[in-house]
Amino acid sequence: MPGTRRTILRLLAWTLLLLAWGVPSVITPTFAADPATTPATPSPAASPPIAISAARQAKNPFVLTIKGPIDAITARSMKRRMDDAVAGGADALIIELDTPGGELGAVLEISSALKNCPIRNTVAWINPQAYSGGAIIALACREIVVAGSIAFGDAKVIKPVFDRNSLTAQLRGLNEDERQKLLPPLLADVVDSARRHNRANGAYQWDELIVQAFVATDAELWWVEDTTTGTRFAVDRAEFEALFPDKPVLQPMVATASVGSNEAQTKRQRALPKDNAPNAAQASPSAPDEAPFAPASPTVTRLGPSMNTALELAGATPTLRPRTDATAPGRFRLLAKVCNGDGAVVLHENEMAYFGFAANATRGSDGTPTLSAINSDADLKAFTGAASITRLDETWSEEFARFMSQSWVRGTLITIFLICLFIEFFSPGVTIPGVIALCCLAGLFLPQIVIGMAMWWQLAAIGVGVVFLAAELFVLPGFGVAGLVGIVALMVGLVGVFIPGSSGSGLGATQFREGLATGVTYLLLAGITTWVALFFVYRNLTNIPVLNRLVLKNPEVDLGGEGTLLAAMAAPKIQIGDVGVSVTPLRPAGKIEIDGVRHDVVTEVGFVDVGKQVRVVSVTDFRISVEPV
Repeated sequence: MPGTRRTILRLLAWTLLLLAWGVPSVITPTFAADPATTPATPSPAASPPIAISAARQAKNPFVLTIKGPIDAITARSMKRRMDDAVAGGADALIIELDTPGGELGAVLEISSALKNCPIRNTVAWINPQAYSGGAIIALACREIVVAGSIAFGDAKVIKPVFDRNSLTAQLRGLNEDERQKLLPPLLADVVDSARRHNRANGAYQWDELIVQAFVATDAELWWVEDTTTGTRFAVDRAEFEALFPDKPVLQPMVATASVGSNEAQTKRQRALPKDNAPNAAQASPSAPDEAPFAPASPTVTRLGPSMNTALELAGATPTLRPRTDATAPGRFRLLAKVCNGDGAVVLHENEMAYFGFAANATRGSDGTPTLSAINSDADLKAFTGAASITRLDETWSEEFARFMSQSWVRGTLITIFLICLFIEFFSPGVTIPGVIALCCLAGLFLPQIVIGMAMWWQLAAIGVGVVFLAAELFVLPGFGVAGLVGIVALMVGLVGVFIPGSSGSGLGATQFREGLATGVTYLLLAGITTWVALFFVYRNLTNIPVLNRLVLKNPEVDLGGEGTLLAAMAAPKIQIGDVGVSVTPLRPAGKIEIDGVRHDVVTEVGFVDVGKQVRVVSVTDFRISVEPV
């Protein structure tokens, strides 16, 4: 029986191995939906190979990964890695994206760097998601390829707002003033990306209205085809009503995401339509090069001249989008409704192929797109014709800098820095609090210095603040100009830690305000925490290791077993007005000698060197204060 069980297990193992060997390595998903509106699913073996064009071929491609949220460190890391790829002789850049998005300024910096990179063969690989800023970066590449299951889009701009009722940060959309400032550069960037792609390929492939619908949340679009040229593009409601006055509105075919949501509302809403839909009312296009910028939604329309200015600043190339003329019938047919205008558009792998955004898709003789998913480096090699691929990931220092740059980490370091700084000021000579304060200061700046993002004025302001406060406490009597200057400089430097060191695409003012607000908030919280912590420290000073040595104690001498009470009675008394000599520097704490007995004292004002005469001005159970004679 044991031998029989082994034989059965071996047969099962060989069967599983053969089944696994028989699974094709190229996944070819097609449109699974209502048979009445969707062509039959072809077998995986029938998937045609992706032709390798001369512009796509690469012998030495480099893969640069963007995983997780996008921030200023991501932008700096991408620029460094792009420079390394250029120096390494790369002839193609593949940007692997798995990101929920991130900071607007950092996203636009990466987009600009990709468009200006000397390596023109750039490919965005969505594996498995490129939401928000990830979609903007993908569009900046020359081509986009997708894995077997992806999500792409929802690039609306949102802002975190503190909710006093729930004491949490809530996401909200932009008000009108914010839209006028933030949307034009973002919309201009995606429109410019689409136009660059279309010009490079000599055809209208990436639709300008759909890329705007990734950003605008109120774009209501329909998908039409020019039956003479085969060009497909999106039209807004005004164009739809002019071209197809007798057609029903239809149901949208792609998903949208509301404010503050990516994955929650991005399931497909209906099947993709068949390409052999009946002809509808038609119209003829005018010359594409003469077409002006076409806004995709009422929000974009309200931006007005600022959009044209943003397009000029972005250096956008002329558009290839066809213009329609409803008075000339005969050329267009309605294919589907794209979206309802109730949120930012999100595309999945099949919709990416249907709308022409996925370069790893081909169309059959009946016009149905078939996707050859790219799920591995081996698939990338087949796509580019390369024998090997080099990967460039973020370094450990960049990952560490990202962790240390989080607001809560910076706020914690600032709080510990302030607590230890003031303990060292008011109880000099202990050393340990001062060392901890310096370590916290290093934690605030060293990660930024390592990756080249530090702004030295912040460190200089903190240094000036510490110097002036020390001068006020130890050198200058009273509290005056030096103390005020020290406090202001220290506050400016600590708040400046939260202000980004770079800004892109004219967003400097917005980033500065956001960083300033964050810095002020964390500094106030740190100040309150420091005040409370110092109160409890000095209330329980005698119980804290190391710091309890600062408390003066009566000497305990065993006089022949008589105990400490007789020793205390025999000890000489210190009186106000007694004069002694300093035997250690008083800065301000130290030791003096009176009538051959040493005492721990603190100076009232300034420092006192060794060998100077001092006079006792106050005596308590815990402190003897002196002043220079």
